[in-house]
Amino acid sequence: MKGLEDELLGRLEGKRFGVVGIGNVIKGDDGAGCLVVEKLGEDFSMPTVDCAEVPENYGGWVERRELEAVVYVDAVEFAGEPGEVRIIPLEKMMQSATSTHHLSLHYMIKFLKDEWTGDAIMIGIQPVSMMIGEGVCDEVAAGAEQLVKVLKKAVK
Repeated sequence: MKGLEDELLGRLEGKRFGVVGIGNVIKGDDGAGCLVVEKLGEDFSMPTVDCAEVPENYGGWVERRELEAVVYVDAVEFAGEPGEVRIIPLEKMMQSATSTHHLSLHYMIKFLKDEWTGDAIMIGIQPVSMMIGEGVCDEVAAGAEQLVKVLKKAVK
């Protein structure tokens, strides 16, 4: 987590950034991105949005808030440890179906590359299960909490 923390804090330092949570809360660990936004809470001084399963609908949200960076958080299968948090290169998201929202993420990334000059950062949290009706597992909840702490450090 230390390497991720250093990279994320370095990329966000001095920037107005937002956090976009992606996921489906009724599909177990797929709700990881939504959980991060929920845990950041209303007192977080940067803009946040839970875009559920449709991140492509929020490209304008980024521009309207005049953000210099945006952090997208989603459950991403990258063969890591359950709940592990990683920065996922955007190019990798466009080449493989590692996210459960592959098509919509593809459109969102294309929009950002074509229309916005800021820094888009994709954060993946390794899921355990995405079965309908299950909640987020303890490992993914712990990974989400670690990420929340890093994001809160970024605004200090």
